[in-house]
Amino acid sequence: MLSPVHAAGERDAGATTSASAAGAATGASAAGAAAASAALPPLPRLAPIARPEPDIVAIRELDRVLDQITSQDARSRESARAALDEPIPGIVDAVRLRVQDIRGSLDRDAAPRVLAEARREGRKALKGDDERDGKKKAADAKADKGAKKDTKAGDAKKDAKADKGAKKDAKTGDGAKKDAKADGAKKDAKADDKEESEGDWLDFMLATPRPRDSAWRDVVKLLAMERMLVAAGTTPAVRELIALHAYFGELLRIDLQRQIAKLRDKAVPALIEARQHDAKIVQRWASKQLDLLGRAIPGEAIASNDTQILADVLRAYGRVRDVDAMRVILSFCNSDRSRLRDAAREAISAIGEPGIWQLRDAYLNLTGDKPPRDWTWDRVARELFATYDRARLAEVYKLMDEGVAAASANKLAEATDAFDKVLARAPLFDRRKEMIGVYVERARSLGADRREDALAMMRKALRLDPTGEQAKQIDAEIAYLEGVLLIERGAPDKFVLERALELDPTHAGAREALASLADKVAERKSHTSRHVAAGAVGLAALLAMVIIARRRSDPAPSARQQGAPPAHPPTSPGPPPPSSPLPPSPPGPLPRAAQAPALPSDRSAPAEPQAPAAPTPAPALPSDPAAPAEPPKDAAPAEPPKDAAPAEPPKDAAPAEPPKDAAPAEPPKDAAPAEPLASSAPVPGSPRQDGAS
Repeated sequence: MLSPVHAAGERDAGATTSASAAGAATGASAAGAAAASAALPPLPRLAPIARPEPDIVAIRELDRVLDQITSQDARSRESARAALDEPIPGIVDAVRLRVQDIRGSLDRDAAPRVLAEARREGRKALKGDDERDGKKKAADAKADKGAKKDTKAGDAKKDAKADKGAKKDAKTGDGAKKDAKADGAKKDAKADDKEESEGDWLDFMLATPRPRDSAWRDVVKLLAMERMLVAAGTTPAVRELIALHAYFGELLRIDLQRQIAKLRDKAVPALIEARQHDAKIVQRWASKQLDLLGRAIPGEAIASNDTQILADVLRAYGRVRDVDAMRVILSFCNSDRSRLRDAAREAISAIGEPGIWQLRDAYLNLTGDKPPRDWTWDRVARELFATYDRARLAEVYKLMDEGVAAASANKLAEATDAFDKVLARAPLFDRRKEMIGVYVERARSLGADRREDALAMMRKALRLDPTGEQAKQIDAEIAYLEGVLLIERGAPDKFVLERALELDPTHAGAREALASLADKVAERKSHTSRHVAAGAVGLAALLAMVIIARRRSDPAPSARQQGAPPAHPPTSPGPPPPSSPLPPSPPGPLPRAAQAPALPSDRSAPAEPQAPAAPTPAPALPSDPAAPAEPPKDAAPAEPPKDAAPAEPPKDAAPAEPPKDAAPAEPPKDAAPAEPLASSAPVPGSPRQDGAS
């Protein structure tokens, strides 16, 4: 029989043993859970709001517009006002910088007065325009008279209905509520109409220019930058609009409300974020604007067809950690649009622990099983997202399994085709690293005639895991294939082959290619045919130029015919040529066109020595040096007697006296006057040529 002390010791030992066993079991389950959790994809993280440094080009453009809109020139102000509606790249960061400058220099007392005066003058101008429209008032008066006649007939019916309604309202007490709502709606409508009738504040300020007033310039710049932000229309731009209300308070509140109303859905993400602003006045103002836009609750806020706006709304709920929006956000975690899916998961990750119960309910509704109690919120979220992905990518996983089975059966072509389909559907597929070896083997199995296909396979394998264990070997193979292709094209490059050896010193193909380049020089492809074709084209062009130049320099076709009579002989004979024994003085240099008419008569002289017309054309040159450039037309009217000589040989034979005409051509003195011809073209009909004949 054991003593109580021994019994207690045994109980303690048993308890310790059971506790250790339970601890071991718990540790094993925890290890298994950790291993399973490690296989799940990580949660995406919501990036913080970035405010980069402004671009210098955007700052210069903004300064240029602000200087123009506050200048003394009215045309510059008008052109700058028109430019405000055009979005400028990078303008949001530049506006943030200039707003800070004005925030420190603005006169808080003078600025409201300047703005109030401009608004007052603008309202007066609007009222004056309304008063000038008398025709509309007359038409309204006539319409009122007709309405009064119509109302008399229906007053009895309306009174009866009104009495019945009054009795019902008196019984239920709803009449007062309805009247209050109607009055409130009327007041809101009147306020909206009043604000709309006030016009644009920037136009009011520009209508009363005060370029030398610093307060006026600052207010105009602020209003102008508001319009630029509205033209941008992005969530960062709306954040800067909300910041203007925080910086300047009531000065710009009404105008900011108008700009927010113009933006509508584009302003919703920034307004959701502003509900957690540091300033209470901004929080209340943002909530009011969301209510006016009809986007106060999450179900209304996502009522937008713009994918970017909807993604910004989901991220905005994540930044403010709104648990009420969890169910709305979860509905987009399995969206077909990757932008919305990523934004929703980032929002879930940002909300974190407060949304664990919504995550557990979503997991239960999806799988039908409750998640274990020891799962944290991030484990539940990762399991949920993995289940979503498997359901959405069921076909992709099926293709992946087919590719793996084909690769195990050594059917590399079928495997790579299946993997291509997988990557086309899901470029960031979680099992993409399993494809690397198949792509590499497929590339190495291709022959020398398909090196380009092998190179494409290798590059695809490298993109799947650029920093993996096989990255250097794959990169070396890519360099080797590029070098071999260059050698085949006749443009060898040792650099790529040397790089292949640097990445993989055991690469035998690159070493052999370098050795072959050291022994022989690769033959370049012959370009002889191209050079011959180019030379033929050039020679043809040169011949064409020579032919055209000779045609321009040669005399007219009629001058080439020796002894041909003139085309148009004169109707009456002229006086005979002079019978002076001395040869005529040589003419001065004449243009080619003027020298051409004498060529036919000179060349015909030696052909027919007994014809009296041979010596007559030579004196024709000095007597008519200003002959026109058209020999067939002008030769006949210039000297009708001389040209008519061939037409009547009996009359011209006596005075021509060929022996006398030939004597002046014999002495060499006649060659001296031909010196001026060195600077011009030779005259075909010169006396020396006649004597030689």
